[in-house]
Amino acid sequence: MAISAELKKLRAANKGLAIRDVSDASFAKYGRVLSIGKAAKAVAFAKKNAIVGSGIVYEPSVKGLEADAEFMKAAGELVYGGMPIQMGWCYGHNSRLDGLEYHKGNEVVVAVTDFVALVGLQQDIAYGAKGASYASKKAEAFYVKAGTVVEFHAWCLHFAPIHVKSKTGFITLVVLPKDTNTDIKRPAKAKGEAAILFARNKWLIVHKSATGLVKAGAAVGITGTNTVVNPAS
Repeated sequence: MAISAELKKLRAANKGLAIRDVSDASFAKYGRVLSIGKAAKAVAFAKKNAIVGSGIVYEPSVKGLEADAEFMKAAGELVYGGMPIQMGWCYGHNSRLDGLEYHKGNEVVVAVTDFVALVGLQQDIAYGAKGASYASKKAEAFYVKAGTVVEFHAWCLHFAPIHVKSKTGFITLVVLPKDTNTDIKRPAKAKGEAAILFARNKWLIVHKSATGLVKAGAAVGITGTNTVVNPAS
């Protein structure tokens, strides 16, 4: 398989980090590339309405995106087997791992722009009486080209996309089981997995250097260096 020019630039800018294309066979343990349509109407809406700033914006359900009835129908039937779903977006600038989350249900991501995904496996989380821990060195990096539709398996740890171009940032569309990532009353004095429940159907651990997330109540659980990915340009 030919290596794209952007992936070559990413590798050159990140000599100490192995970055593979999402179509590489090694991604199979985390998810797969889908052929269920390109979400053309939703992508057009995002390109017009997602104003990329310096931080990260995430909204679990956006009516303008969900108005793409053709893609919502395809995702709902072919990926989720008729379950209620939502489509939101995540956009902005990001270059660090910062956190890792998982859901009890697969996640579909549409790449409006190129991005890098840092992913891991839930089975590598060690749960203890005070929460959970995961070694950052176990996370792997994959380049996702604009226009690609990716499905992350439920056991795939993931978080905010990483921009490839520092000038333009990243834009992605995110499809999940309905009400995922919405507010929930978290259990008090929880232990083990329950201690890292952050939102509805969202279990999250973060690196201690992600101070904003820590202040928001996210459980510190990522050990080692907080991975940084340098942009291609």
